[in-house]
Amino acid sequence: MTALRSALLACSIMPLAALAHHAIGGNYVANSVVEVEGVVTDILWRNPHVQVSMRVDGDDGTTQDWDMSTTSLSNMRRWQMDRDFIAVGDRIRVAGNPARDGARGMYLRNILTTRGEEVLLGPNIEPRWSDRLVEMSESRQLGRGDTSAPELGIFRVWSHPDTTPMLIPRNWGRIPENRPKLTAMARESVDGFVWERDNPLGNCARKGMPTIMEAPYPFEIRQEGDDIVWHNEEFDTIRRIHMDPAASADSEAPSLLGYSVGRWEDDRTLVAETTKMGWGHFDGLGVPLTADAVMVERFTVTPEGDRLDYQMTVTDAAVFTEPVTFEKHWVWFPDAEVGAYECLRAAEDV
Repeated sequence: MTALRSALLACSIMPLAALAHHAIGGNYVANSVVEVEGVVTDILWRNPHVQVSMRVDGDDGTTQDWDMSTTSLSNMRRWQMDRDFIAVGDRIRVAGNPARDGARGMYLRNILTTRGEEVLLGPNIEPRWSDRLVEMSESRQLGRGDTSAPELGIFRVWSHPDTTPMLIPRNWGRIPENRPKLTAMARESVDGFVWERDNPLGNCARKGMPTIMEAPYPFEIRQEGDDIVWHNEEFDTIRRIHMDPAASADSEAPSLLGYSVGRWEDDRTLVAETTKMGWGHFDGLGVPLTADAVMVERFTVTPEGDRLDYQMTVTDAAVFTEPVTFEKHWVWFPDAEVGAYECLRAAEDV
């Protein structure tokens, strides 16, 4: 088994999810940076994380095999970064967050290529070695949308600006000011949650509602007959919002994404109510969600068509002492598209 394939097997039990706020804290020391130099021995361009193996020169004159992860192939595509900056056989220098388990592993942030260019693998990363940079396009860095087609309204491809916070803050249920919003049952669930044992997102496991709504990948909103479809690149996720006023979830069984019924509040605001959410998780980090939960979403496009504002309110008497509300927004880039995600399960490659 190659070092890279061993790394893939490890990923099956490690929290490597989509720019995944879960990944760094779970597996890597986010406030520490290490730097090594060596030769690339293998690369796997994949989702949910690109994998790189390197043979590194040790301080004692020996060589060491390192297995590293970085952002997803989908993120590189949406940041408009070509992947020809690195190839097997290249001698490169890298820096990133070290693995928590003490193994020779790293979450890559910076790469100094054989051409002397420095690749910045994410937003808000400072250069370390060079002023010749390969990074996300300027439009993606600015996080501002395009106003050239307001007539499209809500029906277009929307993108996550990397300058915006997450929809549900990491470890929301452990933040002291949020604890009173949780019932005793929910607090017990959070306190007993162990990521290495309870991670619901490993090995290409699909996200359910409401966590999928914070996915950082492009999504399209389109009309299909009377209904509205939300199609996100992550795991090729498709939600159907039923627009028939007579639509009802009464006869529906709980499912990963639940059952959504929508209405137009005005010509710019879509309101969707979702019930029968059966994933069992609110945030994938210990806060549960029962199938009795009700989620109300508001999607509002600006008059210029450059931004889609989003508000989500979740009510679940078994979990929350009061309804909880979260907000974020997306922007429109005319060249954005919903691409192929094609997540590679670790077990399929070993």
